[in-house]
Amino acid sequence: MKIGFHISISQGFDAALEKAQKLQCEAIQIFVKNPRSWAQRTLTDNDLAAFSRLSAVLPVYAHLSYLPNLAKIDGDERNLKGLLHEASLCARFGIKYLVAHPGSNPDKLRGAGVTAQAVNAVHENYDVSILVENTAGQGSALGTNIDEMARIYEGVKDRGKALFCIDTAHLFQSGHQITGGHGWNNFVREFDRVLGVEKIGFFHLNDSKSPLGARADRHWHIGEGEIGLKFFKQLLKDKRFAHLAGVMETPKMGNMDEVNMKVMRSLFPALVPRSPS
Repeated sequence: MKIGFHISISQGFDAALEKAQKLQCEAIQIFVKNPRSWAQRTLTDNDLAAFSRLSAVLPVYAHLSYLPNLAKIDGDERNLKGLLHEASLCARFGIKYLVAHPGSNPDKLRGAGVTAQAVNAVHENYDVSILVENTAGQGSALGTNIDEMARIYEGVKDRGKALFCIDTAHLFQSGHQITGGHGWNNFVREFDRVLGVEKIGFFHLNDSKSPLGARADRHWHIGEGEIGLKFFKQLLKDKRFAHLAGVMETPKMGNMDEVNMKVMRSLFPALVPRSPS
């Protein structure tokens, strides 16, 4: 598995590349615009040239900003407009994958259908695949278990294009016992039965500050949280996902990015060479 971090582009793409290389990232995730604003971004030729320098070195995945709620695109036009704007930015950059939380809706059954409509709108308009991310289960968030992810998938028209991003912290926080014994394999087996293991297209590699089933989304440093090193070692050795990429979204605290990368690299099988591609 290629590993890396979510990297800020607030200082520009060249600075992001420098940071990624310093951390020995093999893949990165970015926001393509200010994640806390509805304001749209206008790309310049300089933006596109700088991004090309970045993407020539590393695979780049995008993450949808914080504001659009895919499960309520029928209730506030800004949700769909914001989603499509970010998909259009991805298309111009040449980013193929956009990670998106499935949104929240008190009526989860209806919300799953609305989220599927949002995914369809992107797929119909842009050469960008949505990676629907599982959630920790706070409030009325969708995507807290395999059945909820399957309901969304049922409404997606282009099944070949739709994939899922598995966030390890969210999985644990929503009540999936993935640590110890056969927990991880049991989850993958059930996911394969319902959706197909090939539908897992990306990982968020996060430990959890919250206990099992807390439904509180609090990421933590690798091996220092409730999930622990044993699980991450198991995941990184799992040949079913060796061809994929995963990024850490651990808290930015001092030199902890360097520490988290060092810990992650120590968990790979000794015979697996680690060099950025």
